[in-house]
Amino acid sequence: MVKLVKDLRKSSKMSSGEIKSLFAIKENTKRQAWEFGMGSDMEKQLILNGKLIAHPDGSYEVFTKEATEGKGQMAHIGDFFKVDEFGFPSPCERDWFKKNHKHIEGDWYLQTAKPLQIWRKGDPETEEYRFLVESGALNINTEDPRKYFSAFLWGTMETAPDNATIVFYAVNRDEDESITSIRFNFVDADYFKSNYKILDSEEYQDS
Repeated sequence: MVKLVKDLRKSSKMSSGEIKSLFAIKENTKRQAWEFGMGSDMEKQLILNGKLIAHPDGSYEVFTKEATEGKGQMAHIGDFFKVDEFGFPSPCERDWFKKNHKHIEGDWYLQTAKPLQIWRKGDPETEEYRFLVESGALNINTEDPRKYFSAFLWGTMETAPDNATIVFYAVNRDEDESITSIRFNFVDADYFKSNYKILDSEEYQDS
């Protein structure tokens, strides 16, 4: 689900306040999750219906909703995965999952809710969005609204329609405040509407 994309070039620094970024926070944070390689019933079910492929080397192909190019996202034993309301799995790197989730009981976890920067088609072109496009980390296909966004995430090419939301999980900068890397992912429009709240400037300052 989340991939660190790096570029050897430095992004140009924007003047403060030139473009205001939008932020959102996840509201539905209690979710079920399973660890790859633990033999859970959910893992077995997803393998049977073709949404997971377990390879002999301990890696997994995860066919998320955005895996439309015939190859699944790559995950490994020890990583975690969630399943959305449409039955699609979504992988989470083990370290990120452990850092951002608290175990409740059984398969249930509580995710730490943090304000995250977002971008959607039609929003002003922020520094972060321009970095992704100019570095080649994010591709825009204006000829196919069903595959408007595409990016190499979790070891495979992922696509998303033009109503999807780009969520920025981390924006890393050097000592000159130039962007060096961004951790991001696509979020389905219906899932975003059901699980995220867009913050106004006062809410973001208070969070």
